[in-house]
Amino acid sequence: MRQGRVCIAGYDADLRCVRPVLPPPRILEAALRVGKRGVICPAAEVEFNFGRTVSDPPHTEDIFYSPNSVRLLRRLPEARWHDVLMATMSPTVEALFGQPILSGPGHYVWRGQGERSIGTVVPQFVREVIYRQRDDGTWDYRLGFEDGKGTPYRLAITDLAWRKVCDHLRANGRASQDISHRSADSLRRRTVFLRIGLARGGLDSFPEHCFLQITGIHTFPDYLKGRTFADFSP
Repeated sequence: MRQGRVCIAGYDADLRCVRPVLPPPRILEAALRVGKRGVICPAAEVEFNFGRTVSDPPHTEDIFYSPNSVRLLRRLPEARWHDVLMATMSPTVEALFGQPILSGPGHYVWRGQGERSIGTVVPQFVREVIYRQRDDGTWDYRLGFEDGKGTPYRLAITDLAWRKVCDHLRANGRASQDISHRSADSLRRRTVFLRIGLARGGLDSFPEHCFLQITGIHTFPDYLKGRTFADFSP
């Protein structure tokens, strides 16, 4: 998620979650597109040549692939995309990861435990959207919500399209506070699916913490109106 690197994940024909990975420098944003067109993106059916699997609990979904093999087959119809999200949904965040969610600071699980590191939940309520500039000049993207059990979370958003849309609106004169309020209102009017993933452990201050983050925000109707991250890139 830094210096142009991205993370991708999807489901195979048996709805088993896989996370394609590459050796350093890992996957760069440029690998998600062909020309100006987004190829690896939500609702895309994509062909990969996979290699060996890697398991580092809770990150059990990793599998190496050949970057030259990627081929877009089609974009799924909205109804089929909705079915995939429903079929992979967990009732709560804790049920998704199958282990206690700890907090302070943030929300996290322990590195080295658990059977999965990513999944889908439907928020019971969207509390707030946060888009603001930090003291160091970088931008903070967060979403506050309650899961199916009513447990509140406020998590960082790493969804590439969401971030680019926020930045695009700001570049075109919209105030960050206005973007936050309008985005929250937009989500409350839609059916929302959140992809929740775990960051890798190894942060200097918390090496054994795998922090929760929102890796994807998918809505029906689609807030992107069929567009992808590539349509909002400078």
